[in-house]
Amino acid sequence: MADPSSSLASEDIYRRIFQAASEGFILLDRHRVITEVNPALRALTGLDFPDLIGRPETALYTRQQVEFFSASRDHLSFETSLRARDGREVPVLVTRTNLRDETGTATGYMVFVVDLTELKATQEELRLAEKRYHNMYRNAVQGMFQSRLSGELIRVNPAYARFLGYATTEEMLKLKAGAVDLYYDPAERRHILRLLKRKGFLANYEVKLRRKDGTPAWVLANYRLNRDDPAGEPIIEGIMVDNTRQKRLEEELRREHRKLQKLSLRDNLTGLYNTRFLYQALDKIITESCSSGRSFSLIFMDMDNFKRIVDTHGHLNGSQALREVARTLKSLIRAPGFGVAYGGDEFVLVLPGCDKARALSKTEAIRRKMQRTTYLTACGAGVRLQASFGLATFPEDAQDRTGLLALADQAMFRVKLTQKGEVGVA
Repeated sequence: MADPSSSLASEDIYRRIFQAASEGFILLDRHRVITEVNPALRALTGLDFPDLIGRPETALYTRQQVEFFSASRDHLSFETSLRARDGREVPVLVTRTNLRDETGTATGYMVFVVDLTELKATQEELRLAEKRYHNMYRNAVQGMFQSRLSGELIRVNPAYARFLGYATTEEMLKLKAGAVDLYYDPAERRHILRLLKRKGFLANYEVKLRRKDGTPAWVLANYRLNRDDPAGEPIIEGIMVDNTRQKRLEEELRREHRKLQKLSLRDNLTGLYNTRFLYQALDKIITESCSSGRSFSLIFMDMDNFKRIVDTHGHLNGSQALREVARTLKSLIRAPGFGVAYGGDEFVLVLPGCDKARALSKTEAIRRKMQRTTYLTACGAGVRLQASFGLATFPEDAQDRTGLLALADQAMFRVKLTQKGEVGVA
């Protein structure tokens, strides 16, 4: 009776983006073992699925990362080299992001791999070919600049001006605040200056700039603090590589992954959560209840004589009736409480912070509203539905997830064997 089309559509979008990405892309499980790679990563290394799937992430790298230059709780970037099939070492920038489910539990990692071969070649060319510096500066596809610590722009190349939306390099050099105006967040430049004064250089530093029209632009920046300028004042020299497309792709992938993950925790028919979410959430709620000393209650709900509805009005109308019952439940349950499609015509309701008395009152309210509601009016059937309920409370009735579910189920089953349409209490 479930319609999986929304989940399949989201997964199709996610897969097409994954396969079409020009950058290398890896999915890791929570132990950082490779579970999936895209064609770009295979092309970069010359390795195929059997060489990659099931191996630890570290097996890809030929050496320890050069430097962690961006790190937070869920985000890590570092520079390293990949081991190619033909023995080459391919310099890369690795950006690893945690994937978490709706309960906040880490489920794996999403890894972007950017080939730095061209950028490294450009840096080496700059170092070795000083006599060709001017022409290369003018013609390089990467943005290049020189500025003073104060922010005054000394020189920018045409590629940098074009990238940020300026008609000429001269227009860019006339900016009143110079380089300060180019940063989306001025505090970011101050942070970069502190790092440069301490270290002398920054490699592949991800920074958010501001275009002339005010829109954001992401770059991978390589900075060097030149203390040998004849004027005696240190000069900042930089190479900027446009990273905006990758940032947008990364966000689109993350958005589609969140959508797909959300769908994987929902029942396609009713829109309620599914049992996968229920078991994850119950473990977390039990831990929180033990810490806070607060009770929570769980309700098992089973539709009475529902087979008669299906036999009389058909499977499609049976599915519609379950959707309408789910709407009744949603109208009466407020967060942090939630409903679960447990299977067939069974539901589970979880009420955090509710002791037995409050949970019993809520269950009675649901039972009464169902009795007052006419279902399947759109198709002209106009049927009345009822359900039997079983209630159990943590920690009064059980001290673990399995015991709580079993007691609520047993309480409901006792009602089903006797009068039906009532509430049983563990």
